[in-house]
Amino acid sequence: MEESELVVHGLRAMLEPHSALVTLVAHRADGPAPLCDLTLYEPHRRSAGVRPAPQRFPTRMVAFGWDCSPEAVSTEMSRGAAGFVSKWLPARRLVWNLLQIADGRVVVDAWTGQAEAEKAAAEKWPLTQRETEVLSMIASGKANRDIAEETNLSINSVKSYIRGAYSKIEVTSRSQAVLWAIQHGLLMTPEPEPTRAPRVPLRAAR
Repeated sequence: MEESELVVHGLRAMLEPHSALVTLVAHRADGPAPLCDLTLYEPHRRSAGVRPAPQRFPTRMVAFGWDCSPEAVSTEMSRGAAGFVSKWLPARRLVWNLLQIADGRVVVDAWTGQAEAEKAAAEKWPLTQRETEVLSMIASGKANRDIAEETNLSINSVKSYIRGAYSKIEVTSRSQAVLWAIQHGLLMTPEPEPTRAPRVPLRAAR
């Protein structure tokens, strides 16, 4: 959406190997808006008054930026973005995230590639791996029973992990837990290898 020619061509080249899964369509301010599944936008440009995608088209807005700080992510998600994906992401991971968002899931992937910084942050992470997994599934909108089925846990174990996570992050409700996950850049989805194309390729405006 109203991005520089350099970025549009670079993104198109990145996505070319995945053309069976996603098609990039440039969205120019002086032309008609294309009919797409998703519209990617640069957060700081949207906040500066850039025209949003026309509401007459059924498109989900996805923040796509360099600033992946918790504050940046929280701001865009509070504005109603369907997801937040980092411009640091490799192509395969970006495509997977976009497919998940197009499928109706909320995805935040604020990975920046800064291994040392991420390692330091991980050492301070308050949750266990299982608590993190359960919390990420809550943030993606899954019910307790769905979480139990996908993790092969009993419903009581799921509730136990939820109580433990809530206590550690100091929240008391599901909505507060979702907001905490978004603010802390929690990756909402795994990163499996895409194995097949959907019947209708995803179209993303840029």
